[in-house]
Amino acid sequence: MKSSQLAASLVIPALQQFNNSSLRSHNVKLHCARMGESQLLLLLRLLLLPTVLIGWMDCAGASTADIYKGARLGHRIVQTRYGRLHGLILPLDSFRFLRSVEVFLGVPYATPPTKQNRFSPTRAPAPWDGIRISDKYSPVCPQRLPNIQNETAALEKMPKGRLEYLKRLLPFLENQSEDCLYLYVFSPVNAGANEKKLPVIVFIHGESFEWSSGNPYDGSVLASYGEVVVVTLNYRLGILGFLNANPNPHAHARVANYGLMDQMAALHWIQQNIQKFGGDPNSVTLAGHGTGAACINYLMTSPTMVRGLFHRAILMSGSAYSSWALVEDPVLFAIKLAKEVNCTIPDDINRHHEQIVDCLRDVPLEDLYLADIQAPNFLTSFGPSVDGVVIRPGHSNLDIDDLMARNSRRSSADSGFQSSAGGGGGQGGGSGGGGGGGSGSAFGGGYFGGGGAGTMNMGGHYDVLFGVVTGESIWRFSAHDIQNGFEGERRDKIIRTYVRNAYNYHLNEIFYTIVNEYTDWDRTSQHPINTRDTAVAALSDAQFVAPIVRAGDILAANSPPPVSSSSPAGSAGANAAASTSAGSTQPSGRCYFYVFDYQTKDGDYPQRMGTVHGEDLPYIFGAPLVDGFSHFPQNYTKSETALSEAVMIFWTNFARTGNPNEHHRQDSSLPVSKERNRFRSITWENYDPLHQKYLEIGEPEKSFPPSPTPPANQSTFHVFV
Repeated sequence: MKSSQLAASLVIPALQQFNNSSLRSHNVKLHCARMGESQLLLLLRLLLLPTVLIGWMDCAGASTADIYKGARLGHRIVQTRYGRLHGLILPLDSFRFLRSVEVFLGVPYATPPTKQNRFSPTRAPAPWDGIRISDKYSPVCPQRLPNIQNETAALEKMPKGRLEYLKRLLPFLENQSEDCLYLYVFSPVNAGANEKKLPVIVFIHGESFEWSSGNPYDGSVLASYGEVVVVTLNYRLGILGFLNANPNPHAHARVANYGLMDQMAALHWIQQNIQKFGGDPNSVTLAGHGTGAACINYLMTSPTMVRGLFHRAILMSGSAYSSWALVEDPVLFAIKLAKEVNCTIPDDINRHHEQIVDCLRDVPLEDLYLADIQAPNFLTSFGPSVDGVVIRPGHSNLDIDDLMARNSRRSSADSGFQSSAGGGGGQGGGSGGGGGGGSGSAFGGGYFGGGGAGTMNMGGHYDVLFGVVTGESIWRFSAHDIQNGFEGERRDKIIRTYVRNAYNYHLNEIFYTIVNEYTDWDRTSQHPINTRDTAVAALSDAQFVAPIVRAGDILAANSPPPVSSSSPAGSAGANAAASTSAGSTQPSGRCYFYVFDYQTKDGDYPQRMGTVHGEDLPYIFGAPLVDGFSHFPQNYTKSETALSEAVMIFWTNFARTGNPNEHHRQDSSLPVSKERNRFRSITWENYDPLHQKYLEIGEPEKSFPPSPTPPANQSTFHVFV
């Protein structure tokens, strides 16, 4: 991906701020320590985590069950606002640097959205009597899973590595029910026993707006190693999570983004109860991957979002500005679905669109999911859409230059507003329950209320860590394409399809600009493998990289200017200022950008084309420290264990202070390794739209593709450890 490759931004608004800036324009790398030969950072190898808690096979799948051998009921009862919980103790204390984790599975955070609650805003859970044993995963929300039964047919749509990944993931998703709004809490044993509560990381799963779950993502290793409380959750997906039959949300707002409201409800539950698990409700970080990151991006900018429910955000390989992140014409898919299940379409849909929703509410679940409503390639049929409540019109039409000018004119009154967040307070006024059509919430008046109708929150008051991997779109190509490459004719067909579905105007100009910029004109003949690589780069940039850079630019342009490392105090002064800000409960809007460029040695993709979408997640959740768990690969090298430690340190530092450079191990009860001390010399600099600095996490001896010389207006820095 070259800087010149993005000249297409002249005609593609989504690429505008990425023009003249390539991810590989900087050579900011997390390099290996040299100890005889290159290694990543650490020399730590942990033993395999023991296996199987009896009775979990049906709900969780064999892989998750395998890591819980030795788990036992905990020694305490947790009193939440809605009832008492008895969780599990997962013994990890036999591993170096890890301590046991308390796990609470299947905790209800909302009333089941069943029967008349289908297609309704999220409601608070009903209190229960007695003690709820939280030792089993709940069912996942209803979903239509990818069909991989015929492997030959599946490989015509995906690489072999993607197929192997889905074989491990899909068993977690087989047990489905509309009663699915549950969350999972992973907390170090004795967390919060003293007065100091731990930061909270809430993970919003990705894969698709229409399928997947939080169940496969076990937070125990991350919680133990990073000394944080980890929460994962399930939210409504697809038809049940995002049906929108309202053709005029601009004039008649009605809640339709039920999945996003589920996430808000989970955050509200966390504010009410997380202290009981040792977590700090004033230090909540939302972390999401892919579609989960896009959800978080929407929550950051939604006028319905109550300030103080979360404080920082980690956007991994996704944002609200990708073509797949917003359904432009949701009514089209709602009508198609209604016709498939024999619901009557009203003559005046503008006035009577609720009739479609009412009819679909009574349709058996099996019939809803037998209807095969497909979106065009690169788009989504049932995902977030403008409903006038959670997502307001015009959220994507943001001018970055205007935001930067606005930031420079910011008044002291703006600063006062930024410091006024409290856990549980709202902005006041505005939409109340969120419009007509029964959109009120049992959480009480104003919980889902936001700013007035004219409010457009840019999300700049959150600290943000965001990034991508180098081969985001590899999984979209067939096994034959990945193995053998393809000629220019097939590349043109793929790019034409993307342009036709993602854009409305100047289609030919956009197409020819992309082809021109992603063709290596120095080659006298284009080899199929080279053509494949440039097509992967083009789609990765268009679908993931440019949109998340745009999100970063918007967030950074709407946040306070960062402290420059070139100031007299240098980087130490910058970190000190950041630390001061992080000491308060109100984030300052700092941004940090990363590129993850490491391919797992024993991973699913033997072709070394770049890092695949999601290949960073095992390292974030600490899978290499226990030789793998869940649906992640099972075998890792010592260097990969070191890489996982590095990533977890950065991510949990950010969750703790809003600055990935801040370290806290000096006051930890756990041993301090020489590798952790080595991280104190690393400075991950702030991101801003002008310089676009980022940290590259990968191997030092290679970069994919080769890094060009950075443009003169961009800074380059190296990180050696």
